[in-house]
Amino acid sequence: MSRDPMDAVPEEQDLVFVAEWLAQQFLSPPDVQQVEAARSMPGQIALRRIGDCLGQPAAADALCQLLAAGSAADVTLAVQRRHTALFEGIFRQRSVPPYASLWDGTGRLCGPAVDRMRAVLRDLDLHVQADCAEPPDHLAIQLAALAEAMRQRRTAAVADLTDQMLVWTGRFAAALIRADGLGYYGNLARFLLSLLDRIADGSATVDGGRATAAI
Repeated sequence: MSRDPMDAVPEEQDLVFVAEWLAQQFLSPPDVQQVEAARSMPGQIALRRIGDCLGQPAAADALCQLLAAGSAADVTLAVQRRHTALFEGIFRQRSVPPYASLWDGTGRLCGPAVDRMRAVLRDLDLHVQADCAEPPDHLAIQLAALAEAMRQRRTAAVADLTDQMLVWTGRFAAALIRADGLGYYGNLARFLLSLLDRIADGSATVDGGRATAAI
């Protein structure tokens, strides 16, 4: 999973790159260069195409407006602070930890979801980078694995991992939307729900074609 996440916008039937882009967003906040790229005309077009692909044009429009509200440095700092507050907060009631184990009914960090994801990663021959300290049930790792399963055309693996994610991401996304509303991560939560719904419906295919994008 060392490949750069999204360097292209998906066609209507290709959600692989959206999954990889979302994985990057949930793993770490954008730096100023990434914000500048997303604020550019190609970047704004790319975000709106993602919104259209997921049936979330309002969320995409909100993201475009948020990214353009203020200087690139100010926007970057605001998003970085929000990422820390939401995903790295010490107090559960004030944060929304992106770990399956905390939302799948077990309610404890490093629960059974970790072992399930380790099995998924082995099956897909994926390895988490040594400098990544997150457990395998982190949302970003699950999204990256889901993208790779689709890329490998592993239908059963896609279905299994999607089912695993649907068990907990609804509650996670609802909590994230409550906490962040129309903010950057609240809108990413809307993207996440739509992405998984599209994949669960069997509408995601991989065609290998990519359109150039700046995000």
